[in-house]
This record gives sequence, structure tokens and C-alpha cells, in this order.
Amino acid sequence: MFRTWNPDPVGNHEANLRALNPVLARVVRKAGADNSDLRFVIGSGWRNGRLQRMAVAWGWSRTQGSPHRRGNAVDLWPLDREGRVFFDRQAQNRIAAALAKAAAELGVPIRWGGRFHGFKDMDRSHFELARPYPE
Repeated sequence: MFRTWNPDPVGNHEANLRALNPVLARVVRKAGADNSDLRFVIGSGWRNGRLQRMAVAWGWSRTQGSPHRRGNAVDLWPLDREGRVFFDRQAQNRIAAALAKAAAELGVPIRWGGRFHGFKDMDRSHFELARPYPE
């Protein structure tokens, strides 16, 4: 399913990064720069109405009012050594730690979907700016 969503996550990474809220983009860039051994790409960032409706239909989201609609959320997908997306719990936890550290150093409050409870319990790929959204 994720290939239908984003058929070229590596190739689309930079464009997805530019579409994010610049504050969130700085956190993602810093996490990547500070952790060269940790490879990840943006699987989903800013979403238009069509993509958000698809996310709801697929059960990836439960609302049309997602922070993705404003570029205030990002789903980061780990890459293996060959540069292919793979969903590994340890890799996702390492990404979460890198994002948390980068956000703290930049003074940006973020929320990690791996700590969400309720809808789908956890969404390890998801990171969002905490409200109120910084500009």
C-alpha cells in the first residue's frame, strides 16, 4: 500500500521536505544531518484534500483535519542498507530518538505517534508539531 501512496519515497524526499512547515523541516533536516548512519525518508508530509481522503479511506487517518493538511506533520520511513523502505520497530525508535533530540536542541515541541494511544494504538512513523504551531 505504501508504494501506491508514494511510489518513489527517496526521489520525492526533498520535494516533500520543502512542502512542510519550515520549522518541522528544520527538525527533520537536523535529525538526518546529526545521524548520518540513520537513513530515512519522508513517506508522507503535506497532504492535499485528495491524499487526506485516501488516508482516511485506507484507515491511516481518522480525520480530514489532520496536521498533515497544513504541513505540520510528517511520516518518516526507515531505509535499509540498499536504500529501500522497510518498517522495522528498532529503526523507527531510532528515528524517534533522533527527531526528539533535534527538536529539543532547536526548541521545537513535537509529538511522536509512537506514544499515541487509541486510534491504531501507535503510529511509529508519525511526527507532528505540538500546538500552537510555530511559524
